[in-house]
Amino acid sequence: MPEMKKTLKRKYFDVRDAVFAEKNDYRDHILYVSKEELKKEIRPLMKAVKDVDFEIVKPGENCRIIHLLDTIQPMLKTEGEGTQYSGFFGDPVMAGTGVTNLLRGFAVMESAALPWDESSASSGLLYPRDAIMDMTGPIADMTPFSKTVNLVILYELEEGKSSIEYDSEIRMIGIKVSTLLAALTVGLEEDDSEDFSIDEENKDLPNVVLVWQCQNQGPYSNTYLYGQSIDDIVPTLLHPNDMLDGCVVSGNYVWPAFKVPTYLHVNHPILLELYKKHGKELNFKGVIFCRSHNPSNWHKTRCANIGVKIAQFLDADGLIMAWEGGGNAATDGMLTIQCAEKHGIKAATITFEFGGVDGTEGILLVDDVPEADAICSGGSIEKPYTIPDVERVVGGKTFRLNKESGGFFPPADKSLTFEQTTHFYLGGNQSGASTLFAEAY
Repeated sequence: MPEMKKTLKRKYFDVRDAVFAEKNDYRDHILYVSKEELKKEIRPLMKAVKDVDFEIVKPGENCRIIHLLDTIQPMLKTEGEGTQYSGFFGDPVMAGTGVTNLLRGFAVMESAALPWDESSASSGLLYPRDAIMDMTGPIADMTPFSKTVNLVILYELEEGKSSIEYDSEIRMIGIKVSTLLAALTVGLEEDDSEDFSIDEENKDLPNVVLVWQCQNQGPYSNTYLYGQSIDDIVPTLLHPNDMLDGCVVSGNYVWPAFKVPTYLHVNHPILLELYKKHGKELNFKGVIFCRSHNPSNWHKTRCANIGVKIAQFLDADGLIMAWEGGGNAATDGMLTIQCAEKHGIKAATITFEFGGVDGTEGILLVDDVPEADAICSGGSIEKPYTIPDVERVVGGKTFRLNKESGGFFPPADKSLTFEQTTHFYLGGNQSGASTLFAEAY
């Protein structure tokens, strides 16, 4: 039987500035963006979306972005099987080999005030909460996107369409725009490149897997694997290069703090760190991918055991447990840790904490098990922050907060105090992207 060999070359094209222009172009590290050219290309996709506009937001700008949804890494596969974001705009052919061009230092962001009405998947806890990101100030470093040049797609929605229609069109338009801009690099010389392969191993080093559990609870809170939501998925093995080529796409807009945008599936901080250590400190054996927020303890136990069985097949000595979301997703993660440890596989994880203002109040974690004794803190989500006045707001004029109590719509350019980080984009992210942490002395 032929041995699986997967090598992916990423070519990086650095974007140091972006400006609006009559034609799309990329030269001398400047991205020229034509609103009209982009609109012409995406217009056939627009049925539930009435219109779009674009804004450019740059690092250091006294600017706030609100109603944020997904953030996408612009990239284009130029050689090899499949495409970038395989399963969208084509068949779900396996990717992860060949060459992929990336616009580095640049992101495509989506902003829309998705409906709160009950017919649009907004009942209970699963409604699209306002996601807020500042380019400067006290919450800027909660997200890596305060340091990137960002093209924000602003969506105007047709009234009366379903959540599924809004959800699908916003995603397809975002991916299309990202692809069109990345295609401007074809034929150009890259600034840098990197080869990714886990084929060569050092038998004297420990084998380590990443278990990556993602949210999937319906429209506005789904994750997509090769173009399809992961509703009933059992844990499955991914080559890390699958993720680098965009096989996992986010559709999660429910909890801004905890969500993992597509950009961070493609540039997953833990995955990239494991790649750096591959062959030096460990053998990176792959990604065990599955759903978090399983509906019952029975389903969670099933998921944990199947995931650990895959780790056993891979002869894993160590397991990194990471998950998207809060609440009952912690139980999925903890059961996986417990199962791994009981089967002789050492496990570690990263998670946000509760704990009040100074990290000492109440219960710090939603769930825990005795075996979870190697935990990295992603900081407290219950620490209050006051965001300042800003000169510019992209995405709207008012925040949309507190739907449960009838709604609160203060001006988005004014200072406001939040008792926790829930509304801050990636303020409780567990992929390793945030700079929030806690230390025990």
